[in-house]
Amino acid sequence: MRNILQDFRFVPDGTTTLVDALCNFLKEEITFNRLKGGEKLPTINEMCKATGMTFAQARRVTECLAREGYVASRPHSGTVVLSRGDNVLRGRVLFIMPNEDVGRYHPSQLIDIVGRKMTAAGYSFSCASFSNDAHDKLAFLKSELLRATDLVIAVRASPQVQKILAGSGVKHFFVYGDKPESDDHPWIRFSPEDAISQFADHCRRAGVKYVAQVRFEGGEPLDAQPALAERGINCSWITFSRNKKGWGLFDGIVHCGYEAFASMPRSNFPELLLFWNSFFMQGAIMAFLARGINVPEDVRIVTLSNVGIGPVYIKPFTRFEIDPVGAGEKIADFALAVLAKGRVPSPPQIAPQYVFGATFPF
Repeated sequence: MRNILQDFRFVPDGTTTLVDALCNFLKEEITFNRLKGGEKLPTINEMCKATGMTFAQARRVTECLAREGYVASRPHSGTVVLSRGDNVLRGRVLFIMPNEDVGRYHPSQLIDIVGRKMTAAGYSFSCASFSNDAHDKLAFLKSELLRATDLVIAVRASPQVQKILAGSGVKHFFVYGDKPESDDHPWIRFSPEDAISQFADHCRRAGVKYVAQVRFEGGEPLDAQPALAERGINCSWITFSRNKKGWGLFDGIVHCGYEAFASMPRSNFPELLLFWNSFFMQGAIMAFLARGINVPEDVRIVTLSNVGIGPVYIKPFTRFEIDPVGAGEKIADFALAVLAKGRVPSPPQIAPQYVFGATFPF
């Protein structure tokens, strides 16, 4: 067997670890049959020598490949590559989501629920994130799809990602986001109508007359304006750009929130600010605190979720919150139905809860 590790290259980019890079490299070698079924995987010592990684890191590479059904340990043979026929797993399921959703929708809990149900049913389950703006990430996504030959679960897929999925021939469905451009694939949509109605009723009972919804330029967030208008409450939009060069994803969003509200005249503040991004709100609250503006005494706040807010502000938030366990169960059950033979049932809807907190008191 040739020394496949001599072809491995790792260029640190701040987003991919050495372990992930070697895992992806070995998966591609197996997928494209350059590392064939029955051949031995490089040993942990060989990985350490070729890449400079630690023993623990190399062991994580082997464990990842075994967990996802690429290799298996066999007596007297070491760790060997599994051919499709040798793989005892029923198939592979890939869960993909944009980088910006890491930290949103409680993905770690949701993915854990989905993964547990898929593996319990005999499927190999893995997940990957991607950037809509990075062509190298989209190329990586293409290679992932070649390995996920049974089903892709795509969260908030952009038109670019939808095009890749449509051309891949892989069975897939979408979760959250705007309605897909094509009706050819199922869509589990985010259904906030009941929660937004509860919010609008809450505003009316509290005597709120003016609500401002905060969003990013070009974004398509939820919209409480129709429900508020039905109850005689004025609602407008405050729109900001989030293009901050030199800032990371999350700290850039927080910084945008800080800048936006650090200089906004207090006379422009509405009675209530409805943020559709909790990291942007985190920056806004930092600006409020720096200016001596109190929440909720001076301005009331409602947000999509309270993810990432706790370290900055301890008062519990009134928020729209998704139950990750319930959402995970619905997504996993639907995925199993899509994989099963026969007619695919109608996709479920995932509805958030409207949770009262101290930032919007009566």
